[in-house]
Amino acid sequence: MLLLLMLVLGAIQVAFVLYARNVVAASAHEGARAAVELGRNVNDARTVASEVVRSSAGGLVEQMEVAVSVQAVGDISVVRVRVTGRLKSFGVIPLRIPVGSVATSVRKEAPV
Repeated sequence: MLLLLMLVLGAIQVAFVLYARNVVAASAHEGARAAVELGRNVNDARTVASEVVRSSAGGLVEQMEVAVSVQAVGDISVVRVRVTGRLKSFGVIPLRIPVGSVATSVRKEAPV
């Protein structure tokens, strides 16, 4: 019975890890999209990415960091948003699993 309980709790923990990974990936994508919209800038990308994680995952992702970089390539600029963090430890085996994702987007004029 104890083995079954540990297997179920382990499966739940894996589900939380996959959910957190998907939320972090979506937040990086949304941040990159926000940076290339007209009238928006790099700070907006950082804010949007952070807010997506906070509203979707609550306290599930800790030590979250959002890094935004812009690189000019000819007449376009490439925006790169990297979101990293650690999964809150819980469950049978309290591991602090790192999660992270990178998204890029292209824009004709450089964001401010």
